[in-house]
Amino acid sequence: MKKRLALALILPFILISSATAQNWFEGTVDEAVAQSKQEGKMVLLDFFSGG
Repeated sequence: MKKRLALALILPFILISSATAQNWFEGTVDEAVAQSKQEGKMVLLDFFSGG
């Protein structure tokens, strides 16, 4: 139980710190898909960002 609580408290900080280290792509979805195929990476679509 204590391990789950500790993980629940720590996990958001890990996710936030890893998300800020990303280099976000700005362009069309087609451009993102083409680039992801070249690099062998997945595409993450962010629909909520107010940035």
